[in-house]
Amino acid sequence: MTILGAGPRRGVGRRTLLAGSGAAALLGTAGCSWLDRTPEQPAPETHPDRARLVAARDGQESLLAAVRATAAAHAGLATGLASLSARSEERLTALDTALGDDPSAAPPSPASPSSSVPPPASPSPAVPGRTAAAVTALITQTRAAEAARTTDCVAAADAGVARLLGALAAGYAQDVVTLRGQRSAV
Repeated sequence: MTILGAGPRRGVGRRTLLAGSGAAALLGTAGCSWLDRTPEQPAPETHPDRARLVAARDGQESLLAAVRATAAAHAGLATGLASLSARSEERLTALDTALGDDPSAAPPSPASPSSSVPPPASPSPAVPGRTAAAVTALITQTRAAEAARTTDCVAAADAGVARLLGALAAGYAQDVVTLRGQRSAV
């Protein structure tokens, strides 16, 4: 016993500790609304890589228009460019999905890539008269798109966007190889 009364107690009792921590947990849970929240998604307009995705979509649209115009101008290339056109449409759909745009709201694409009428939304780019020159122009445009997507992939802040842009760049590299094969066959 000390002058002040009862002697010092060593530690906290087990019951006191359990009751105190339980009460603190109940009060903390009841006072917070964070259990009911879903994680915040940034608004699409404020996403740090939105400009890169929009530029990639615009580049893909112009490349698809060039492929369709070349297929329409050179009937011999139409069958060879059909797979390139299909891959371009898949990439455009993936970019629309990444941007949050509804790809089903876009105007329908023509049933066959060899049709002579390009889609109304895209202006018809100038296509060289010679077949080899037309394929070379497509190769040049595809290489430029590959270089731009590679640069954007390195500079992207979001890992998912970087993967998408890297996949686009790899797809463009595959298209260049396909186009080189078509140019050598001409």
